[in-house]
Amino acid sequence: MPNKTIYVSEKDASLFEQAKEIAGEALSSVIVRALSEYVARYQNREKGMKDVSVKVGVGGAEHEQRFVGSRIGDWSGFSDNKEWYQKAAIYRTQKQNWAVFLETVCKASLLTNKKAWKESGDYLINPHKSELIVGKSPEELKAKLPKELFLSFVEHAKHEESPVEYLDI
Repeated sequence: MPNKTIYVSEKDASLFEQAKEIAGEALSSVIVRALSEYVARYQNREKGMKDVSVKVGVGGAEHEQRFVGSRIGDWSGFSDNKEWYQKAAIYRTQKQNWAVFLETVCKASLLTNKKAWKESGDYLINPHKSELIVGKSPEELKAKLPKELFLSFVEHAKHEESPVEYLDI
């Protein structure tokens, strides 16, 4: 097994000790894990990927989810039943999965018929709901997305896989 010597300044020595106590294992495995994360982050940045943080859940009961990915597109439109206005962000992840962050923003009547929206009391409804939908292929996500979003998603996926169109003109 190769031996590597790491010189630590006096001011950083306490940090190394603290890391060793937290990990409860040899300091070398902590350093290797940290270096692996550092290298992966650098390589992902080279590919245009970055840390993505989204809040998923309903109303005030949301929680944060994070992943590494590249945003390739956006969508906004109505749910299949035309009752809700939704927004989505489409990502390609570092493990080559697809991730769609889908938010339900408001009742569609707010945008299509404000008078009906007021009269029905829909303004009292806080529908805010968001979810992160992940799959290996567009087909895997088809049943989980509104039809219009799926069609947009397929187009974004095509352009992500081949971002430049060469014309023979």
